[in-house]
Amino acid sequence: MQVNRELAQVLRFLANALEWQGENAFKVRAYRLASQTLEALQEPVEELVARDALRDLPHIGEAVDKKVRQYLAEGTFPALERVRSEVPEGVQELLKLPGMTGRAVRALQERLGVDSMDSLRRAVQEGRVQNERWTPAVREALQQAISNL
Repeated sequence: MQVNRELAQVLRFLANALEWQGENAFKVRAYRLASQTLEALQEPVEELVARDALRDLPHIGEAVDKKVRQYLAEGTFPALERVRSEVPEGVQELLKLPGMTGRAVRALQERLGVDSMDSLRRAVQEGRVQNERWTPAVREALQQAISNL
């Protein structure tokens, strides 16, 4: 069920990148929930797609169904490629950290100038991340991400 996890990671990254870009919160939440649904699947996503049952799952609508089918066929889809071209590479690395959110990465950038894994490591080593006052959601995301450095 490697593909399920891979697709879940792709949708989570897409949600985080869109959040970082300031996209509509409902769209961001939809991709996050779809990611969680795919991650929790007890059968391969390919089997669900083959029998046209993917949209029977919670949080999987027409747009996500289309993206999943295209990803399975081509290894990507236009929205993912667009985000990859618009979001700086260092930010993409940060957005992929477990627990990290687009909001947390944006806060790190704006407050501490963190825009890559290296700059995050330096900010943590210097105590700048720990000394900042964060919202509870950002603090939680940062704590989880830092534990994975």
